[in-house]
Amino acid sequence: MSASNAAFFRRRLGLVRLIRQNIARAPRPFALSVFGITLGIAALSFFLSLSLGMQERVLRRIFPADRLEVVPQKTSFDSGAAGALDALGSLLGAGPKPLDAQVLATLRAHPDVQTVFPRMKVAFPVRGWGGESLIGRTAYLDLPIDGIDPEAVAPELRQTGQPLAFVDHEPTSNTFCTDDKGCPSGQFCDWDVNKCRPPVPVLISPFLIEVYNSSIAKMNGLPRINGFVLGRLRGFVFVADLGRSFLARKTVTDKVRYRHMVLAGVSDRATPIGITVPLAYVKRWNAEIAGERAAQEYSSLSVQMKPGRPVTRVLEQVRKLGFTVEDNGAEQAGLAVLLLTALFVLVSLSTLAVAAGSVTHTFFRAIAERRHELGVLRAVGASRADLLFILLGEAAVIGLFGGVFGLALAWLSATGIDLLSRSALPDFPFKPDSYFLFTPSLCALALGFSVGTCLLGAAWPARTAARLSPAAALSGQR
Repeated sequence: MSASNAAFFRRRLGLVRLIRQNIARAPRPFALSVFGITLGIAALSFFLSLSLGMQERVLRRIFPADRLEVVPQKTSFDSGAAGALDALGSLLGAGPKPLDAQVLATLRAHPDVQTVFPRMKVAFPVRGWGGESLIGRTAYLDLPIDGIDPEAVAPELRQTGQPLAFVDHEPTSNTFCTDDKGCPSGQFCDWDVNKCRPPVPVLISPFLIEVYNSSIAKMNGLPRINGFVLGRLRGFVFVADLGRSFLARKTVTDKVRYRHMVLAGVSDRATPIGITVPLAYVKRWNAEIAGERAAQEYSSLSVQMKPGRPVTRVLEQVRKLGFTVEDNGAEQAGLAVLLLTALFVLVSLSTLAVAAGSVTHTFFRAIAERRHELGVLRAVGASRADLLFILLGEAAVIGLFGGVFGLALAWLSATGIDLLSRSALPDFPFKPDSYFLFTPSLCALALGFSVGTCLLGAAWPARTAARLSPAAALSGQR
């Protein structure tokens, strides 16, 4: 290190010691300035962390931002010209345009799309029953079922370590049987075809578990499904009649199928209300019971966007093809969170503006009281840059302390609200363990904003003090 550089660093180190002495000599004005900044940063950090927490821990669990669900146009005269044409076509027997393999290939070829997975609903009612070993009595209910390509859920199932294979087992079945005792281990006798078959693997949605825990379990005195119970539920087998309904008095179709089903796991790609099975099962069932046309048309296409790609061009392509994107409320929910966050951030910024004004007033007052001292510093060789460094350094320390205390206050407040929520609020779907998310980038932003606010507030009085000549400062002249 050269001699000039060493002298520069020694000079700056001396100025830092002088900053520390000045703060220690006047703790009360320093504390008052820190207090104002602390309140503003605490409010800003609190509401920004609340917004991040709601988006990451609630909204994105319910409404994944990188997915679109493409569905046929609704036949409604209220949906504009396109809807009116579809409605007219429906009245003439044509109906809305079907989602088929050609549409699937077109969307998969879009440059912003990572992949597209088809979904298909069963075109007939299904009723199911079971649960004696779990809840002590048999539960009966109608089952909404849809099918999805197993590749859509394979990465998620591998990541969560769910052991049961979500694949089509039915083509491997050929052993004749009259009851379950005559079947190999892990297979059951489907009496409509007298064949031993592995049970149909089933996925359920986290949303369904949340609804069960928050409503159904409490009303019926049933156990909640937590991680341990969910582990026991995997492998749970129940029975389904394809083509029959508990709601209808008569059999809907004479082509009734009898199938055993097994819970293979939980996936956020499963249908929110009902169960999801591999797509091949639904195609085969629809062809057998509802006809070939029902086995060719998809109910929806799940579009997975490439990371960081906007959805606007994909939405435009979907509309050109004559389809629409299912409105799941994500846009409205996100807009509501954004507007509330913007409102509270404005309140926080107003508090910071008042705090910056307080810093400005404090420094003007400090400069008036230390006018003679500043004149002495200038007389013994301190430059204008040195005075700016001292005064802005004191402001930066105020901002740093205010930022740290503000973040701590925001975190304590958030922790208190989370504890109150867990103890006082009833369970509701997707109730998070914490509503707040303090990320490193948010903390850095809060600290930077705090220091920047103080530097901005101190800039005017510091510049005024640095421009004083030594003679004017020592003589008391302005």
